[in-house]
Amino acid sequence: MKRSIFFSSIYVVIFIVVSVPLILNIKINEVSNRIDEINTQISFLERRKISIDLKHHESYSISSIEKLAKTHSYKRLDISQKINKLEIPYKLKNEGNEKIAILGFGK
Repeated sequence: MKRSIFFSSIYVVIFIVVSVPLILNIKINEVSNRIDEINTQISFLERRKISIDLKHHESYSISSIEKLAKTHSYKRLDISQKINKLEIPYKLKNEGNEKIAILGFGK
């Protein structure tokens, strides 16, 4: 009787010693796979962010703003400060030709 209890307890201990590291390795592999998926998503999102930043820089750079101003017939003015007021840097070329009327009163 004592022998059977002894051998069965040894069997259980050996089973636990062998199965616990295997289960832990399986869990570690699952976590590693998830980390790899997250890393690929992060790299994809970083590339996307870089491309968006590049497009934003190209569309709002000084050269593109100057091209846009030329197409809409704006001219570049020198920025100067007059009594704590800044002039706008772009102004319509034909602005001086138009008469401005506000509530029926004009210049």
